[in-house]
Amino acid sequence: MLDRVGPKRVHPLPVSETGYLNTGSETGTLLGQKYEDGASKLLASSVGLGWGDMVTAELRRHRALRGAGFVQPVNEIAIAVSGQAQIRRRSGLVEQYFMSDPGVACVCPRGVSVRYLNITGDYLDMLHLYYPKDMIGAMGGQNDSTEDAGLVYTGGIRDPLVQTIGMTIAEELRAGEQCNRMLVESLGVALSARILQGYTRRNDWTRSEAYNDAIKSTGLDPQRLQRVSDFIADNIAEDISLNDLSNVSCLSPFHFSRAFKASTGASPIQFLSQLRMIRTKELLASTRHSVDAIALQVGYASGASLSRAFKKLTGTSPARYRNQRRSWQHPAPNSSEPDE
Repeated sequence: MLDRVGPKRVHPLPVSETGYLNTGSETGTLLGQKYEDGASKLLASSVGLGWGDMVTAELRRHRALRGAGFVQPVNEIAIAVSGQAQIRRRSGLVEQYFMSDPGVACVCPRGVSVRYLNITGDYLDMLHLYYPKDMIGAMGGQNDSTEDAGLVYTGGIRDPLVQTIGMTIAEELRAGEQCNRMLVESLGVALSARILQGYTRRNDWTRSEAYNDAIKSTGLDPQRLQRVSDFIADNIAEDISLNDLSNVSCLSPFHFSRAFKASTGASPIQFLSQLRMIRTKELLASTRHSVDAIALQVGYASGASLSRAFKKLTGTSPARYRNQRRSWQHPAPNSSEPDE
């Protein structure tokens, strides 16, 4: 008797510098090498998910990690998502010792020389986010050569916003190819802005002209807004990313997001979701296409993901909406119209 063969499991690959991530490391460098050396288990990664070069991620399970000294190759923000463990780490004369549980975050800037990193406890699942070397330039849209974002080597951060963003990104990472790229990129930008505001050596970021211009933005000029709107309409069936839209507008992702919301009253992902729902309603009312077929036409990975989004935004299922529309358009014989 032949053994039953189930689907082949694809193991996640650790994140490495591709030459396009702009981390400052040589191509091929494993950005989480210290965790690989410490035998931490890689649960999921953004490799192959098309997240672009604004942020990449790994979800790792740490148990008894005793890391030797290393020089940090990339700006990293780590957020605990489940479990509990004690973390002890040291850079220079600064030793940090704290209990990490869901929501607790750490920052490790690029170029910091770390003497040791120890994690002890039952287990700790952590989301590790790796950012470009020039976080200020990338966020503010300045074409400078700054390589130091001014981040402080900090551990034990308890910030409700950081926790919420981290948990949401972790959920999207677990979703694999079903993840929402624009949501991930938007959250990645928001998280880096939050960290840059609160955990830098100086206030260069919050005093910067680029940051103040973005905060005070009165919106996109009509030409940029029209280019972005046309791009969305022409590519609504595609997996549009925040990076795609910011490139069309010729602005940084952070500056574009602020200006777009000032112009439309909605974030880019809210605006895109609204347009997709409008198009979905049109197709449900005017065609007999299946929900799976409509999902592909409006940019969702599957009928199930479209149905979830549709019900969340409208309060009803696609099938029920279609039946209601057909009943209204073609009332049964001798039926009376409802009172106005």
